[in-house]
Amino acid sequence: MAYVIADYGNIKETFPEFQATMDALEDVLVQKAMAQWAPLRYGGLNPQSGEFGKTTIMPELFQTGAFETGVLTTMTNWGDAYISTTTQTVPGNNIIMQGNTSGNIPEDYMCGIVGLAFLEPTSRISEIRMQISDKKLPRMNIQEAWGYKRPCIIWENGYVLDEETGFTLYGFALAQGPYKIKLIGLQLNRVPNKLQTTNTGAAIT
Repeated sequence: MAYVIADYGNIKETFPEFQATMDALEDVLVQKAMAQWAPLRYGGLNPQSGEFGKTTIMPELFQTGAFETGVLTTMTNWGDAYISTTTQTVPGNNIIMQGNTSGNIPEDYMCGIVGLAFLEPTSRISEIRMQISDKKLPRMNIQEAWGYKRPCIIWENGYVLDEETGFTLYGFALAQGPYKIKLIGLQLNRVPNKLQTTNTGAAIT
């Protein structure tokens, strides 16, 4: 799993292959969606009748919270997460984020992720690990990222989070407090009206 650690505002300068990685992931995701959602066609950012659409990754597809006690919250923004000493293991391994439907990505949505961005300087999480369905990706020590203003981790090859497929992001927490972790990539939506006609911030079903 090749990757680079960089500042989120300087991805293009520090990882010039970033756009090629995004384009390749979008191609894979679109082909998969066309096979699963046939006869729908790809409509990009402005889908019409008979087409599925593309957006940024919506935080509402994910949950965060006190996983040890079962008190989970569907995210409405990438800054919803908080490490609490009363409900999480500090220091220790914790679930940072998971799909919002019993740990799965909900039906009618697919995501392609090329990395993670920490939207503020942070030293509360020292390692991360992801699991996609039954595929367990290796642990990554991210302490190098603490030296950046808005650190991000970009993989050389992206990953597909299929609809109704499990996704979990684990992290080793060193201290309590908030953290703002954003998934970098794109999202495909089988039913565009769920995002085109609903209010901003509304639950995604």
